[in-house]
Amino acid sequence: MEALQRDILSNNWITIIFLVSLAVLFFLKLFEATKLKGYAASIFNKGFIEIEAEDNPSLFSFFHLGFSFFFFLMITITGYFCTNIYSQRTVFLLQDYIHVFNYVLLYMIVRFVSISLLILLFELKQRISLFLISKRGFLYSISIGLLFLNIIYFYSLQSKYLLITGVGLLFLVRFFMILMINKNLIIKELFYFILYLCAFELAPLIVLFRWIF
Repeated sequence: MEALQRDILSNNWITIIFLVSLAVLFFLKLFEATKLKGYAASIFNKGFIEIEAEDNPSLFSFFHLGFSFFFFLMITITGYFCTNIYSQRTVFLLQDYIHVFNYVLLYMIVRFVSISLLILLFELKQRISLFLISKRGFLYSISIGLLFLNIIYFYSLQSKYLLITGVGLLFLVRFFMILMINKNLIIKELFYFILYLCAFELAPLIVLFRWIF
């Protein structure tokens, strides 16, 4: 009788990603507990975002680099699970995750550099500081939701409807919160907001989707 290979440890790498993510949150709580709590609940408290916009924190501080790394881990594992659903795969392979990881990393680097150059070129930092802080802050907030959503999906239900609906709702809430807190700026600069949305939000996501698949 032919022996069957058993790959018992094949999913351990996903557990490691979750543990690293939790470790990042632990260190952020250890050194910046108040700020972590504020950003985690910022989706329900726009006052915190307004205060942060006035303080104009550096993107390269320990806190923001740590939280950005946490979000990156969450968005890559979420993207990986979604690609598995789209491709109808029934196994979790590390090489497939690395494929998604590389494309998302490239996307985020190109997008960050492009937006930074645009802001620098047109001297927009002061005018749109609240918009930039709110986008980043609400992204941090929903990344906490993505952590719980991914853990529930992987260890419990593995329902594609739960994952896709949950991710969609989180990003939809973020979008509407950005609109609410920046409504005056958006109404005043509606044309440029639509241009930004198409050039830096929708188009890159379409390109990323085509790269991955």
